[in-house]
Amino acid sequence: MPFAVYGLRKSYGGVEVLKGVDLEVADGEIHALLGANGAGKSTLIKCLSGAIVPDSGTMMVGVEHFDGFTPRTARQAGISVIYQDLSLAASLDVADNMFLGQELRIGPFVRKRAQRREAARWLDELGVDIRPTAALSTLGNAGLQAVEIAKSLRTRPKVLILDEPTAALSEKEAEALGEQLLALKKQKLPLLYVTHRLAEVFTLADRVTVLRGGQVVLTGAVKDLNRDDLVDAIAGERIARGRPAAQAGAARTTAVSVRGLLAPGIGPVDLDIREGEVLGVFGLVGSGRTELVETLFGSHRRFAGTVSIDGRTIAASSPGDAVAAGVALVPSDRLRKSIIGSLSAGENMLLPSYAALAMAGVRRFARERLAFNTAVTPLNLQPPRIDLQARRFSGGNQQKLVIARWLNDTIGCRLLMLDEPTQGVDVGARRDIYAAIRASADAGKSVLVTSSEPEELVQIADRVVVLSAGRVAAIVEHEDIEEGRLLALAHEVEHQGRKTA
Repeated sequence: MPFAVYGLRKSYGGVEVLKGVDLEVADGEIHALLGANGAGKSTLIKCLSGAIVPDSGTMMVGVEHFDGFTPRTARQAGISVIYQDLSLAASLDVADNMFLGQELRIGPFVRKRAQRREAARWLDELGVDIRPTAALSTLGNAGLQAVEIAKSLRTRPKVLILDEPTAALSEKEAEALGEQLLALKKQKLPLLYVTHRLAEVFTLADRVTVLRGGQVVLTGAVKDLNRDDLVDAIAGERIARGRPAAQAGAARTTAVSVRGLLAPGIGPVDLDIREGEVLGVFGLVGSGRTELVETLFGSHRRFAGTVSIDGRTIAASSPGDAVAAGVALVPSDRLRKSIIGSLSAGENMLLPSYAALAMAGVRRFARERLAFNTAVTPLNLQPPRIDLQARRFSGGNQQKLVIARWLNDTIGCRLLMLDEPTQGVDVGARRDIYAAIRASADAGKSVLVTSSEPEELVQIADRVVVLSAGRVAAIVEHEDIEEGRLLALAHEVEHQGRKTA
């Protein structure tokens, strides 16, 4: 077996995180690794990369056996890991990044031309059109991901591990990455692919392993499994995936009204959101999903149009204005736009609430703790610690912190907007987030949720607006929301006027 781990165990403070994990990846195989946040995936990868040393177990690369790695010995053994947060230097060009720390030299001088020639060869082999001299600032997320992969391939690894490589990619970018991985598979390179997107498992992977509670609970050929098998293994229980009950939409009043909204990348857009309604927004890459919510939140300049909440027109020319008017946004990019990793969970969640919780400018810590606990308990935040640094939480729990920010009683939120709220989030955390979204609507808030996953909107939305080229292409009522219907509408070429399905 070219790459395998047997009986891998790791404990922290008497708590066993890995409980005898066995995993095998064959040559030319894409092996998907799944599991909820906290299942042990990150600890396993850290053992393989040399970031931590396992307590016991064996790791096998080719015919060599190892009891543990350091980062250097892991690289020497041929293990290359590409993390979700890419290790690229923004101030350097593509070629310099690919050779960072391993420059080609003649004495003290770096052989720039030789590096660029070799970088071009590896980029070409990967099938991407990126110049070695290009600045990283000119590349999108997919381009940066390709540079990271080419950087790894240049070291001729014996196994390539990818940790959530598509978490920050659009659908089109993810498809391009998939094609690159299939090309690597033909080169007989073993690939261990960590993902939360089940569709990618069935599109790309040959075999799959599911971790839960630090143990392997399912492993097998993808062709022999279905989606329910994987979801139930990840969650440890049968998850209901039916449509939500239809809300009494006709009896509800219109709470949010958008008319003639025009901004960069969108418009003109007209839409209404009813009180207590979850309105989904679906569209393909470039449809304007993110531009819509960021314009409503005041992050993008509005050229024209009006937005009113409960009959009152709001300006929302800045995020501060939007929050004061009762508008809240949970961005899709939590690491760059939401979470401040060095601050505590409480500080992150209570950022917009401190003034309301204070008395005469003096903080009241008991009230802060009560507000924190009240907001995070329904979301099942793990661990529910107000003092723990935000960077110490898993991605799904960081997302829960951001959502809880707008759900405490000190925030007069009337319109809650969530942009791709479950991006990079496991099945169990998705269930908690979906429940919070529905509870917010049931409490009378108007909720707008954008998603690139039609299945997600099937589960949570009362109505769905389909965007195309920044305009409303269709509005799908509750009883007609189906994955195939949403995809078909999003792919239609005709963009003029507003269609109603």
